[in-house]
Amino acid sequence: MNIDKPLSEIFLEEGFVTREELNDILAHREDTTEPLGDLLVRLKRITEKQKLKCLGLQMGVPFIDLAKVELDQLAANIIPHSAAVRLLVIPVEVTEVSASVAMVDPLNLSALDELTNLTGRDIDPLIATESDIRESIFRAFGAYDDLGEILGEAVKGVDTENVKLQNAEEEEADPANIVDLKEVGDGAPVVKLANALLVRAIGMRASDIHIEPFQRKVRVRVRIDGLLQEIMVIPKDLQLPLASRLKLMAGLDIAERRAPQDGRCTLVAPQGEFDFRVSTYPSVFGETLVIRILDKNAAMINLSKLGIHKQGLKTLISRLEEPQGLILVTGPTGSGKTTTLYASLHHLNSIYRNIITIEDPVEYQMEGITQANLNVRAGVTFASGLRSMLRQDPDVILVGEIRDGETAAIATEAALTGHLVLSSLHANDAASSITRLLDMGIEPFLLGGSITCAVAQRLVRTNCPKCLEEYKPDPENIRSLGLDPQGIYLRGRGCEHCSKTGYRGRIGIYECLDMTTDLRRMVLAGKHASEIQKMAENMGLITLRQDASDKVAEGLTTVEEVLRVTAERT
Repeated sequence: MNIDKPLSEIFLEEGFVTREELNDILAHREDTTEPLGDLLVRLKRITEKQKLKCLGLQMGVPFIDLAKVELDQLAANIIPHSAAVRLLVIPVEVTEVSASVAMVDPLNLSALDELTNLTGRDIDPLIATESDIRESIFRAFGAYDDLGEILGEAVKGVDTENVKLQNAEEEEADPANIVDLKEVGDGAPVVKLANALLVRAIGMRASDIHIEPFQRKVRVRVRIDGLLQEIMVIPKDLQLPLASRLKLMAGLDIAERRAPQDGRCTLVAPQGEFDFRVSTYPSVFGETLVIRILDKNAAMINLSKLGIHKQGLKTLISRLEEPQGLILVTGPTGSGKTTTLYASLHHLNSIYRNIITIEDPVEYQMEGITQANLNVRAGVTFASGLRSMLRQDPDVILVGEIRDGETAAIATEAALTGHLVLSSLHANDAASSITRLLDMGIEPFLLGGSITCAVAQRLVRTNCPKCLEEYKPDPENIRSLGLDPQGIYLRGRGCEHCSKTGYRGRIGIYECLDMTTDLRRMVLAGKHASEIQKMAENMGLITLRQDASDKVAEGLTTVEEVLRVTAERT
């Protein structure tokens, strides 16, 4: 243990910083109470793992890089999953008398004593990053974690004689016969099941949870990287109590089962604070619930982190910096349009700008921006909301989606009268967004003078970085993307980190159409979208397929994934 040796000396001995760099940093730091390691990490002079390695040397505790370790399932399971999450620890090696355990705080004596009691072994602590430990807990305990145990408790906790099962013959059951959560009791297993389900979905990086009732069971699926996968099946007895619990959390009427409802709630999970948007839909065998998971930090993403190619990013930012104009983001549902719009708002958010939105619904709440929800029952539509916004002296306006000619006309006029307007539109490519607005009745001269940029996008899954390997795609597929037949292509082999899929995470592919003078002339002349697209490509437009092909060449994704997402001519 080198606890008497200053941490700065250990940083120098390990070669992470030079004496000159260290002296310069210490001489110019403003907050003298900030730990040196945290300061160096914040300034990006060292990594978090390098900092922990040096801390471990000072404490006499070895550092372990869990990202490079193949976890032993048997070793990890010598402690319960709940203890691993609560203590932020993961066993990595076990003998009959000792256990090596990775910890965030290896000097936590109470945690060490608890681990000794849980395992019946001497504990050899290791130090690791918190993010690696959380990831390792997920890898070690798998997708189900303690859900099976909690599910069993929930089944025992529900008095099935008081539960009115809804099946094909009883679909008209009186809502008054539904078991209320109070009948389960405070701290009920059903409550634990609902919470555990939400936390597990977050841990799996899911964007949506689908709870789908059938005649004799209830299926639970989650959407990860755009694709659904089943994670568990719930007994029919738990259908109504679980649905009631989730509806109660979202502020919905638990007695109403025959009409669709929408609500939202917030959960503080180990991974951070998340919003949940809950939607119900009455099906033959009961209510189907879809829960959209919204990470509050997602609204703060920088435009440069979306994966937009340099040319497109330059075009978009330059148009965002202009005081007026209409910027459109196009693509199908689930293509990441909202994320791009919010990243654009984040770029524009300033004390000097008045930014107002009308959305359906507000997905992410952003400080410093006035946001409003669509409310058709109260007469607040996109069109009426947009009219009202124009009386609020806005600099920047976000319209969640242009769906009709009235909204399109008001948005176009606002862009012509000194406002920067951002909106989304369903179109196959950037050029098609122009003809979509023309089809809605917008005059060509108005459109040509208002629209400044159109962005088309899709999302493709990215290769898992932990199991990359070279492979040979089908030569015909390579040719269809215009790639080099002799090139080197990568894919994920499939490992625990990516749940054996070979993919982990998604990245956007983009087509950023800059409305130049020549293109404006084509719009004024009423040219078809295909002609505008061809002209733009001749002027150097990088298309969706070209951007996707570039990402394949960079090893970010696969040929097959690009063909799956961009199969249609866009």
